[in-house]
Amino acid sequence: MKFYCLILFIFSFLFSFEDNAYQDRLLFCLNKDVNPLTIEQNRINIKTDIESLNNFLQQIDATNIEPWLPGATEDDRDGDIYLNRIYRLSFQSRTNDEISQIKSQLEKINQVHSVEFEFIRKPFYTPNDQYYNNQWFLPAINSNDAWNFWTNIGDIPGNRNVILASVDTGVNWTHADLRNNLWQNLGEDANGNGQTVIYSGGQYILDPGDLNGIDDDDWDNNSNTFIDDLIGWDPAGIGGIDDNNPDPPNSNSWAHGSHVAGLLAASTDNSIGIASTAFNCSIMSVKVSDENQTNDIYITDGFAGILYAAKAGFYSQGFSVINNSWGGGGYSNYENGVINTCVNDYNAIIVCSGGNGSDTGWGEAYEVSYPGGYEHSLSVCPLGTNNSWNHWGTYHETIDLASPGENIRSCTNPNNYSSWDGSSMASPIAASVFGLLKSYHMDWNNEMIRTMVLETADPIIYDVNSENYLDGMLGHGRVDAFKAISTPLFPKIEYSGEDIFIINDFDGSINPGEEIQLTVILFNDSNWGDALNANGTLVCLNPDVSINNQNVNFGDIPSGDVGMNVENPFQISFAPNIDNLNVELYLYFSSNVDGYIEYTTSIPIQLTLEESPILSGDLNQDTIINILDVVQLVNIILGNSSASSYQIEAGDMNQDTTLNIQDIIILINYILGN
Repeated sequence: MKFYCLILFIFSFLFSFEDNAYQDRLLFCLNKDVNPLTIEQNRINIKTDIESLNNFLQQIDATNIEPWLPGATEDDRDGDIYLNRIYRLSFQSRTNDEISQIKSQLEKINQVHSVEFEFIRKPFYTPNDQYYNNQWFLPAINSNDAWNFWTNIGDIPGNRNVILASVDTGVNWTHADLRNNLWQNLGEDANGNGQTVIYSGGQYILDPGDLNGIDDDDWDNNSNTFIDDLIGWDPAGIGGIDDNNPDPPNSNSWAHGSHVAGLLAASTDNSIGIASTAFNCSIMSVKVSDENQTNDIYITDGFAGILYAAKAGFYSQGFSVINNSWGGGGYSNYENGVINTCVNDYNAIIVCSGGNGSDTGWGEAYEVSYPGGYEHSLSVCPLGTNNSWNHWGTYHETIDLASPGENIRSCTNPNNYSSWDGSSMASPIAASVFGLLKSYHMDWNNEMIRTMVLETADPIIYDVNSENYLDGMLGHGRVDAFKAISTPLFPKIEYSGEDIFIINDFDGSINPGEEIQLTVILFNDSNWGDALNANGTLVCLNPDVSINNQNVNFGDIPSGDVGMNVENPFQISFAPNIDNLNVELYLYFSSNVDGYIEYTTSIPIQLTLEESPILSGDLNQDTIINILDVVQLVNIILGNSSASSYQIEAGDMNQDTTLNIQDIIILINYILGN
């Protein structure tokens, strides 16, 4: 697997060097038996002690040649690469084709061992934000390594076209660390100035030129629904009256949504405040708490907010990642319907808090919290430092991911910062990874994004938290931004059918007591990645079914191709007295194994057996009636063997529903021709 990835990496680089290499220089190494160069150069030309190299330098109008590693000596080498024989060749900037041609010409000089591009390198991304060093969770989920995939100078990790929605108590959107990443609904840009928020009178305000009282984008075909939703929406408002300003009251008790928003996509590398994983994505503010509340702040309009975020994201950018750091017990078909609609119809990824233990305190609790517990949403439980599970967090089969949720620093009201604990923090940290991955792979659909974040999560949490009752209750593992981005896209394997060969068949159907060879046909979706070194294990829980070779290798199944185990079919035997003629098999498929990362899927296979046609007297079902059948019948009558339903009918020669000596006599007479 590692070798394959290396080859793939090298192959990709050969065809994309222009994005990562200097256009005015090359590196070359001399053969080990060639002395280091003696270089003479002036304003007119460059000369060395290799004549063929001199001619080449004149042809390309070389501007400089120098040792690449001035401090290297004869002892510094790696195999036949002598570091003191590596030189940097400089020339006027060329096109990609021209520099490739120069490289090819240089490689033909006899004294030259090899030629390489000199790649652009830059310091790894370390944000300069004021509190970055207090944000332990960013390196814990490998955000720093993920940022380094943005390799072009000037590129900023993330993408402003990726929307991360804070469906919460509202966002203090004028916060210094939030306002620059605020989603601006340009469908409502009535005055056409390219923005819906402006700086005026020493403060940031909604653009007065866009506040025209008209639903300009009208994506829901109802001109009276979301009028002037310039930056998001407030379905709760005051007293349940919705409005277009999702800004919460200016108090710390209302800071929950701002804290979440900062973890989703705070402005990063801006010398102030905090950093976030997806720090160039857009924050959509959706306020879903009624401002009439004075003590405990509850979510009053959460699902209206989810639906708004899904539809607004879909009609503006085609999708949205929606974070919901709230929830509770109690299943609702209506709520589930909202989630299903948002995911299936509006292409949303919905990430939710898994809960902070019991409702009566911070005690550990085995329970499901909704909306995270619904099938199409993603539930996140909190971790502390060193991948430790917080015993005040919930654990449950419905948890999908684990994410840092202890001592998490983020934005608060007004324009402040604070460190909080809870799954409310774990959820947006995970959601930010979904946003970053989408930013890097804008062509991936949301199913791909969802799959890769989940399946690349680090299961190390189960090694650290070894309590038996936690097994499988903390999701796939700790979210890992680097692995999500660096892992090639998984395949998507679908079952296309099977080919069955029945051994010693006499009626064209699978009958009890027969053996078959099963070839399965698998299709790899053309929009997904290749299945590498694919393996399948066939199992059946029915004790009357035996599989002789359960494990087969399908090799590689490229995207858009078919895989079959033609040369190594599964060998399946069915007992003569099998109870259930509807046989359920399961093919456990795996591929793309690299460390703990692996693509797996379980494929159900249904086979239906048919009772053999009853041939009276043929108890052993060999289609020949002879003394062997008599022996079989005698053993059944004496209780030495059990009878299948077929044998009972085949042995009942006088059809009196009882197997006895009379049936033996009739069978013998039949064989004798009497």
